Amino acid sequence: MKSIIYLLSLLLLSTSVFAAEAGLIRVDMLGQDPDPVRAGDVVEVRFRIENWWEDTTQEVTIEVVPEYPFLLYGSGSKNLGRLEGRKFGADAVFADFKLRVDPAAVDGEQELKVNIYNGDSKIEYNDQYFIDIENEKISLKPYVAASDLVVGGNKGSITIDIANSGGYDVNSLELQLLPSEDYKLLSTSNYIYIGDVDADDVESEDFDIYVEKDVQQVKIPLRLTYEVDDHDYTDDYTLTLNLLTTSEAKKLGLIKSSTGTWVTILVVLVIVGYIVYRKRFRKR
Repeated sequence: MKSIIYLLSLLLLSTSVFAAEAGLIRVDMLGQDPDPVRAGDVVEVRFRIENWWEDTTQEVTIEVVPEYPFLLYGSGSKNLGRLEGRKFGADAVFADFKLRVDPAAVDGEQELKVNIYNGDSKIEYNDQYFIDIENEKISLKPYVAASDLVVGGNKGSITIDIANSGGYDVNSLELQLLPSEDYKLLSTSNYIYIGDVDADDVESEDFDIYVEKDVQQVKIPLRLTYEVDDHDYTDDYTLTLNLLTTSEAKKLGLIKSSTGTWVTILVVLVIVGYIVYRKRFRKR
């Protein structure tokens, strides 16, 4: 009986010691860098681990759980060793972790799960930790803004606008027209270096082209390469330039009718012939 009581006493004592150690180990997230972090970037978080009780009898480990939208960028756990008692504030233990944020992460605060272990035993906490994420979309929109081409069988100029409708400034923007069977490029080069384009801004570039006769829809494939926050991007697009048929253009008065031209020439010839005839008739 005495042995049973002794064993129960040891069990209660060890349980109370563990509970005291666990309950008085405090973990605070001090901050993140950068704050907020942009989706797709790497963020560093810092934790402060304080021991408000006696020296721990076992080694303490802090672990970051890599759940969406976070991926580990380096080690996800750190062994802090045995924590000295009554170490808090500037005397506490600090741990830093790096995480990569998924590019599709939603804007706002996202919970980061953290586990604390005292030896092999997990310490249960109700504290929550959050990382502030900023996810404004990158959005470049090229389009044909103007053209003096009406029908095929002609050369003309097209103006391509590139609108930065996203939330990020774009750096080192380059535009390259890709090969197409729908037109012939008359400009010296198919490549243009545009440079920086601020958010909510538009840049324009002109190209001279020739379109074969009877072509009504001109496909203009192009490639944009650029940088955002030291990340490189390449996007391919296909723009469309719609042309009119000759008959449609004539009905709208955009081009002159060849029949009308010949009628005008014939009338002029008749008048000239009549004048010449009258002069000769008078001489007789």
